[in-house]
Amino acid sequence: MSLPLPPGARVAVVSPSGPPDRKRLEQNAELVAGWGFEPVLPPERNELYFAGSDQERLHELQHSLQNPAIDLVWASRGGYGTARLLSQLDPGDRPRPVVGFSDLTVLHQALHQRGWTELIHGPVLHSLGHHPDAKSRQALRNLLTEGIVPELVGRTVVAGQAEGPLVGGNLCVLASLCGTPFQLSARGSILLLEDVHEKPYRLDRYLVQLRESGCLEGVLAVALGSFEDCLPSKAEPWSAEEVLEPILRELGVPLVFGLPVGHGAANLPFLYGQSYRLQDGRVSPANRPR
Repeated sequence: MSLPLPPGARVAVVSPSGPPDRKRLEQNAELVAGWGFEPVLPPERNELYFAGSDQERLHELQHSLQNPAIDLVWASRGGYGTARLLSQLDPGDRPRPVVGFSDLTVLHQALHQRGWTELIHGPVLHSLGHHPDAKSRQALRNLLTEGIVPELVGRTVVAGQAEGPLVGGNLCVLASLCGTPFQLSARGSILLLEDVHEKPYRLDRYLVQLRESGCLEGVLAVALGSFEDCLPSKAEPWSAEEVLEPILRELGVPLVFGLPVGHGAANLPFLYGQSYRLQDGRVSPANRPR
């Protein structure tokens, strides 16, 4: 199955991370049904801070990725837990679009390594009707129903242009993959990073970990999304961008900050691993007319 999805497409909602609020999940499933799709919700499970045991979550995810009757897989929410499943995950050989972000960064990265395309970094279903904003919801709907990939607009920090696969996602999650078989390689790519609820020094730590692990070698350009609630304090009076900019400048590549991607009010979707062009503060699909 490829984008756009046909009317009546079956959407498997999966919970490989934390447990969603069931009422909100059901409400937002109705919203997706209004887009012309058939959402299939997972059972309600809780174990510690996970939506079930590792084996339950693995079975649910694997079945949804392999099932030929499923047209799209959509994460119910983020949190933590997807990385615990990767070493045992067999996604099969029938790729289909997979939607999510935050903790789902690890799944996108793992599937990207296997050559999957149409991996959608975008809102999880649990928060769709409440967050992000209406523009982001409409952009995701347009992508799923019409195949329209939005342009991401920020501001130039280091001028230049680049063209290549757009990869990345949550900075903390990507740092946690260092030293694993699923470690990020940004070589020949444009790297997008975002995060939430992290102190400035931790953002510094995560980015340096990526750099020292070799993840950033050969990167073509870097773009930052939102860093929601990564707030300065009296003890640490620096913003996320003030902390990250000096490290990123040392890479000697174009930089764009402030893209509407991440845990903020705006969370426009992008296609993980597909070709984009960065120029003049804009990150656009490479096939968009110049």
